Amino acid sequence: LTILNEMKTCFFVLLLALSMVVPGQEKVILDTDQSYDPDDAGCMAMLHNMASLGECQILAIINSTNHKESALAISAINHFYNRGAIPVGDYKGYSEKINAPANTYDGAIARRYPRSVKTWEETIDGVALYREILGSATDKSITVVIIGTMHNFYGLLQSEADEFSRLSGKQLVKQKVKQVVTMGGNFIDGKGLDRTNWGGADALCSYTDWSCLNKERNRMCRYVINNCEAPFIASGWEVGCGDYHEAGYGNVMTGQGLKRLDQDHIIRKSYEFHFDHRGGSERITRHSNDQCALHYAIRGEGENYVAKTNGNITLTTSGECLWEEAQPFNQGYIQKKRDKDLIAEEIEELMMGEALPKDQTPASTPQGISVEKLGSSTKITWNPSVDETLGSWVIGYDVYLDQGFVKRVFGTSVTIKSTKGLVTIKSVNVSGIVSEGGEIVL
Repeated sequence: LTILNEMKTCFFVLLLALSMVVPGQEKVILDTDQSYDPDDAGCMAMLHNMASLGECQILAIINSTNHKESALAISAINHFYNRGAIPVGDYKGYSEKINAPANTYDGAIARRYPRSVKTWEETIDGVALYREILGSATDKSITVVIIGTMHNFYGLLQSEADEFSRLSGKQLVKQKVKQVVTMGGNFIDGKGLDRTNWGGADALCSYTDWSCLNKERNRMCRYVINNCEAPFIASGWEVGCGDYHEAGYGNVMTGQGLKRLDQDHIIRKSYEFHFDHRGGSERITRHSNDQCALHYAIRGEGENYVAKTNGNITLTTSGECLWEEAQPFNQGYIQKKRDKDLIAEEIEELMMGEALPKDQTPASTPQGISVEKLGSSTKITWNPSVDETLGSWVIGYDVYLDQGFVKRVFGTSVTIKSTKGLVTIKSVNVSGIVSEGGEIVL
């Protein structure tokens, strides 16, 4: 207990110190496959702790798996970090959603921890959530981090104009997204074989079944690579898992430090449950593929990485990843610049932070509310509200008509099916605390 208290004290001292020097905040949408491998849970821990340090704001977390419990596990982790109001998206394009297999941690976490989202049916369509957030974002302001498959982002790029924006998905991404950082591919000497996120590779079928080519994933990823006009940076398998397929780049191994956290800490439990099904949870060290991608997305090259940015990525139908220099820059990949153990130490420290206390202070009241009549409907827009509490931010807005709740939105506009009445807009912070209402009469 004494050690844990000292760790908490050190983390909050570090938090206070770093919050004074952070130059800006990345506004992040995390797209993840929270199920088989606990490095996705490790990424969520990193992201929440970097948010507590003032380095980023988490606008949404979106699931790409076909497990019903994956999105629920995401909600449970958000709730654990006292940010239960962060919207959780889910890919709705599968022909069937299945229950999580017994050997995946998402089901165990969803069952054992409280969460804001009660059933997977309550989750927001991932493509719609992307469009809603991007529709109200300022230009080049959103960092998208994809550490799962491309299902949701593929759907976004194929989407057409809707209530959230007159722009197509491709146009939204080009205009609103600062960068897309994705874990996937393999770029050893500018060429390699993908392991699974981008669809795997034909040549790996004899190596392991789950690295074998998945044509649907490969097709989606090729579409994304060829149609994403925002800067697109890959963190290949060789970055976090360097000994894979004779890469020889050195593994970045993290996770064992989680054993120093409370026994019921949700991230520790995610790792332990995973390893219980791999022969025992005494040793919970795991490669850090996803964490390296997120690390770079928030902190950039720094001491840890070097980015090859002036080029084009080609993913073949058999799963080969090729990169060649080209102008102008649009695509690239990263490699380790620093010793693997030093990168691992920094990542694991970010995974270890404790949750901040729940922010009970409401954000500012929405201002600048205006209306536009659209036949029998009305479009309402307003200026973004501000939350000045460190580690907290505005996540959405609750809309009321004549004091009756209409919906929660995750942008700064809404269209309602009415042309008369009193509209009230209240800002909502990540803890779910609601502000006083701004009002306008239609």
